[in-house]
Amino acid sequence: MVVYFTGTGNSRYCAEMIAELIGDETVDAVKYIKSGTQAELKSEKPWVFVCPIYVSAPPLIFKDFIASAKLEGSKEAYFVMTCASGMGAAPYYCKKLCEDKELEYMGTAQVEMPQNYLILFKMNDPESSHEIVAAAQPKIEALAGKIASHEEFDDPGTKGWEILSTKMVLAPYYKWFMKAKAFYATGECVSCGKCAASCPLNNIKLVEGRPVWGDDCTHCMACINLCPKQAIEYGEKTVGKFRHKCPRYKAGT
Repeated sequence: MVVYFTGTGNSRYCAEMIAELIGDETVDAVKYIKSGTQAELKSEKPWVFVCPIYVSAPPLIFKDFIASAKLEGSKEAYFVMTCASGMGAAPYYCKKLCEDKELEYMGTAQVEMPQNYLILFKMNDPESSHEIVAAAQPKIEALAGKIASHEEFDDPGTKGWEILSTKMVLAPYYKWFMKAKAFYATGECVSCGKCAASCPLNNIKLVEGRPVWGDDCTHCMACINLCPKQAIEYGEKTVGKFRHKCPRYKAGT
């Protein structure tokens, strides 16, 4: 079973492609996270967890989702991480999660996908985003082949300083930087509610037709990237920047 967490579609694309190639099904973790219900899942095929990298680690809400989920059947677990650069200490955290869940850790692999964290980084333009997604397909195919044959992913190696630096930064980053207060809607907002529907933490409410952000945010960037009118900004940091929405995977593309 391929279980994924996504904000703007990068990880969903990889999950859907892997599922197609290995003949398995996908499960979107967000539907459980949004409803606050425990996932009870069963799979005789290996577990494949697909998610982006946040601060050199799996997203905390996805990590908590896996930790609380009731997983029956297979004990093999693979992790596929989408990112715009390196994985950092992500393999360390994935392996530890497997130990806590008594799963057999089969490795962590990264797939480079387009940048979506527009509040901090330069975004790819539409053409280069398309090229990055196309270039990722052979890597996804290779990973799917290893999963299908129950072969461990190649160990990328995690340096001690990467683990130490991530441990030092991770908690403060979530506490002090992952804030929603800088989000706002411009006059282009049409009150469609897509931002509220896409928020995995139910942190956005429409008040008199306008989105209002609460205090709980994981910086998944779904609201700002998926807005059909590009009516959401994060202070002045995002003005004029390209919004990234990864297309759904279609077999044969």
